[in-house]
Amino acid sequence: MNCELDIPSRVIIGADTRARVAQEIGFLEWSRVLIVSDPFHEKAGRISEIAQLLSKADIEVSTCTSVDGEPDTEMVRCGFQQFQADKCDGIVALGGGSVIDTAKTISVLARNEGTIENLMGIDNVARQGAGVIALPTTSGTGSEASKVVVITDSQSQVKMTGRSRAYVPSIAILDYKLTMSMPKSLTAAVGIDALTHAIEAYVSRQASDFTDLLALSAVKLIWSSMRQAWHNSTDEDARQNMLIGSFRAGIAFSNASVGLVHSMSEPIGACFHVPHGLSNAMLLPAVTKFSVDGTPSRYAAIARCMDLADGSTPDEECCRTLVNELHQLGRELEIPSPKSFGIDKTSYEEHIEKMANDAAVAGSTSNNPVIPTFDQIKDIYCDTYDT
Repeated sequence: MNCELDIPSRVIIGADTRARVAQEIGFLEWSRVLIVSDPFHEKAGRISEIAQLLSKADIEVSTCTSVDGEPDTEMVRCGFQQFQADKCDGIVALGGGSVIDTAKTISVLARNEGTIENLMGIDNVARQGAGVIALPTTSGTGSEASKVVVITDSQSQVKMTGRSRAYVPSIAILDYKLTMSMPKSLTAAVGIDALTHAIEAYVSRQASDFTDLLALSAVKLIWSSMRQAWHNSTDEDARQNMLIGSFRAGIAFSNASVGLVHSMSEPIGACFHVPHGLSNAMLLPAVTKFSVDGTPSRYAAIARCMDLADGSTPDEECCRTLVNELHQLGRELEIPSPKSFGIDKTSYEEHIEKMANDAAVAGSTSNNPVIPTFDQIKDIYCDTYDT
């Protein structure tokens, strides 16, 4: 078996470990860092807290808080210009997947020639980036663990994916206390996003023994903790499990790929500005139902890992139970359908042709257990609209 794993070189896990950031910057020998974050964490005082830690260690700080939604090329350019103007030599990313993806792209842009667009695609980055220390504040995208970024072209509104080991953060600091201010709606969306990463990594045609271990352990942690994290935001065990599960799922999908959920999710996000985690959550049950026949034994293993069945339960029954439970999870965690999200039906139907075409040619579609036809993708979009 041949297998390659691209993961952060150092991972620090535990309550209040964000206090270690200055020490880690010292090991990396950075002298001036750009903190990339968003307006929420600026208002909450988190950026100031990190900046003070760095200043006490005689590390100069510049801050960029312009990541106010799904990351796009304009946000990256703005941060890159500040990185250059302030002569920074490293980046601290404080936030969710949008912030971390932006920081990772700035890092790579700082050490490579060409445009942002040139650095998208698979293995299109020649040199390692400036470096990123990632402090995730959500438990969903796994960007702190992955070699993947998703950046929207500001002009065309097309989502571009970059996949290269150069995008892997230098260090990930998993301080679950940073996730405890998430509202219920975000906890639900990013939690199911993380579950999607784990499931799709496990059933991917690129899966390996190593990614299987990470994917199933992520499924177990996330499934056992998600409802509690949603119902009780102060449950520290649930929050820590969700963050560690998200991290493991991030490593798994980064090295095994995702599948049809992600291929279909990105066009919805691009056309209707649905956040990435939420569009994944909308699609997961329907795509799982479509895909189970491609590898029923693997989907059955997922159901058993969730304690939805045992070894005596036939695979087919396990798969049915899994699909039903994913639907029930979405209802319980109040995941909206495209309709209840506010997408007009006529507009949705007008965009289905384009969305289906974009999903059909997306790279991750070929790693799905069942490779769909164009018409089958259209049918899944139609079935998802009001369910």
